[in-house]
Amino acid sequence: MANFINQETCKKCKLCIEICPVNIIGVDSNSLVNFIPERESICLKCGQCMAVCHTNSIKIEGYSYEKNFLKLPDNEVDYEKFINFISSRRSVRNFKDKPVEKQVIKQILSSLDYAPYGAEPNKVEITIVNNRKIIENSLPLVEKFLDDVIKWVDNPIVSRIIKHKKGIETFNTLKNHLYPMSKLENYKLKYGDRITRDAPALIIFHAKKNAEEHTNNALIYATYAMLALHSAGLGGTMNGIMPAAINKVEKVRKIFKIPEENEAIISLIIGYPKYKYQKAIKRDAKKTFWIE
Repeated sequence: MANFINQETCKKCKLCIEICPVNIIGVDSNSLVNFIPERESICLKCGQCMAVCHTNSIKIEGYSYEKNFLKLPDNEVDYEKFINFISSRRSVRNFKDKPVEKQVIKQILSSLDYAPYGAEPNKVEITIVNNRKIIENSLPLVEKFLDDVIKWVDNPIVSRIIKHKKGIETFNTLKNHLYPMSKLENYKLKYGDRITRDAPALIIFHAKKNAEEHTNNALIYATYAMLALHSAGLGGTMNGIMPAAINKVEKVRKIFKIPEENEAIISLIIGYPKYKYQKAIKRDAKKTFWIE
């Protein structure tokens, strides 16, 4: 069913016209509030018009008031409570030997229903690996991948290829982060699992390589998931090593059943925190420039 406005219940308040980010709603020749046919194809399906409508008169294809909308709860999170919450969140790399209940992970994923997005949010796919043995099966392959990173950075020809194909940001991440840590054997399994930190579960965000905004969307979802983990008494850390290995090592991709046409963007290692931090960490402010 295409987008439409129920003219019998529409009160012509025109709030939908004001709020539409791509201006696809207007007043037609019959003085009715309606979708503009020649602009309707650029609908973002953001749902803003349906959310602002007092009479539930607007229908966006693929959305329903019953399934996709709920009454806004009272906002009880003031700035002080918000700061207290985010300041108490830490990246957790030490986990209890305790599996994460499937229902708890489902709650974490439900928080992503409220995340903002750039474009086409449904093109981000999520794989949950809630099995420590499967994660462990991938680790020798990831260890070998990290050994290869050392060889690639040390090789001037391969370094130039990486810069050209992956960009200077990715290359500098390899050179200035993964390379020195791998060189000092930080990720060697003989010292224990410093790759996934013995986490009982892993969440992988991935998407088709040519999907619009999939990198930004995946990072937004991972950020929301990190905050949701904290609210549920879990801990986690964003992990870029596993996605890099998935994208480069076919056997790792197969272990985690990531489609061949997809690229992994970011992953989260998650579990119940083994230790409780006593202090929040406040980092130096970033460079800020005001234009007034």
